[in-house]
Amino acid sequence: MSEYISNRETAAETGQAAGMRLSIGALARSGAIASVIKLASAGLSFLMLVAVAMVTDERQFGLYSAAYAGASLVSFFSLVGQHSTVLRFWPQYAGNDDLDSANGLMARAILVALAGLAAFSLIIVAVGFLPLAGRDVPEWRSLCAATTVLAFALGWSEFTSCAFRAKNALIAGLLPRDIIWRAVTIAAFAAAGFMHVEMSAVAATFLTAGLLLLSVLPQTIVLLRDTIRAKRGPLTEGQKAEFRTVTLGVWGVTALPPALGQASTLLVAAILGPEAAGAIFVADRTMRLVVLTLNGINQALAPQISNAFYSGDRPHVQRITSLAALGGFAIALLALLLFVMFGSLILSIFDPAYGTPTMHVTLIILGIGATIGTGCGPTEILLQLTGLQHALFKLLVAVNTLGLGATAALTYLLGPIGAALSIAGTIAAWCVIAVFIARREIGINPSIFGFFTGQDALAARAFLRDRA
Repeated sequence: MSEYISNRETAAETGQAAGMRLSIGALARSGAIASVIKLASAGLSFLMLVAVAMVTDERQFGLYSAAYAGASLVSFFSLVGQHSTVLRFWPQYAGNDDLDSANGLMARAILVALAGLAAFSLIIVAVGFLPLAGRDVPEWRSLCAATTVLAFALGWSEFTSCAFRAKNALIAGLLPRDIIWRAVTIAAFAAAGFMHVEMSAVAATFLTAGLLLLSVLPQTIVLLRDTIRAKRGPLTEGQKAEFRTVTLGVWGVTALPPALGQASTLLVAAILGPEAAGAIFVADRTMRLVVLTLNGINQALAPQISNAFYSGDRPHVQRITSLAALGGFAIALLALLLFVMFGSLILSIFDPAYGTPTMHVTLIILGIGATIGTGCGPTEILLQLTGLQHALFKLLVAVNTLGLGATAALTYLLGPIGAALSIAGTIAAWCVIAVFIARREIGINPSIFGFFTGQDALAARAFLRDRA
């Protein structure tokens, strides 16, 4: 990667120059590649959970699910928003040929991310020693220790992935975590199952975390090496102030949506017990097939939004966001249809106890909420990369606070179906409101309706006609 930092001409030839503006055609190809990787990742994630379920009993799988959800929850906060910060600032600085500032920003982000990961890891360890915590779980402290390692691994792997993506090294950013780790983990658990080894939740969590750290080790070495070797300039006081302001905003908006999703799983576990938590965990992970295509497109889209918006080309931002929404929504509808037809069969692969009519309805409801969110387009990254992170943060706090309360109440009243109704409603509500914020504040409609209205919609449709 250092070649495109030190030699701009070579970087231009290879198409990996930091901050380089991609045409819609090139962006579509990058989005397609990322979507394929995300599709493979989703399939591997599915198989990974199946492999874990093969070597654990129902209780241990429920504890593993809770540990994974807890580690994910902590990892979202522990990065202090730095994975989004590099996606915001690197394309902005590099696009203005200020690579000294871009490299200085990367070094600062790495230090802040590592400090956050270390601090939050200590918090998990401390939770393991609280007097009343986990009194009904004999392996509580060991499970907290395993969760600590997994939280660090998940957080750091997310940061390194975003750092590579910010520099347009899309495949190098996605493969270690999305493909290599999951494939290796499946092989390890499958081998354990073949040898009839029964694992505890603690052992399974430690193994998952260790293999993730090994998978991203080459990526880590390259990132640290290139950052240390690169010519860095000190950030100006204005840049430092902007870094601090944006960090506080994106910390909240990048942590809250996924973190509250994990918090919902933990809340259901506390109310209904670990067995039900395992079923909800599986349904939640399966539901993510709906947002798969849009998430894949977003991997390539994020640096392009930052580059185009801060260079004043808002029509380009409108075109790429509405096209992303349209492509993602079309695939989301197909995934939802798959859930309607084969949902029980899919869930029963993990455990026959999960393939019930109740869990089938739960999966469909979650899928409907995710489909509505997908139709709203890349609202989250659009707002956080265009200076509206504080508005998004306030929206997420308000909607998700109400959502968690609704999840608790409806789970008590209706069980898993109630949990699904509240979770799906929360997702749909904040995504729809975010679209209205984007239209009002920056004049961009990132939803599928942005493709059908306005001058930029005409340009987007003309692009599709030309490609056809």
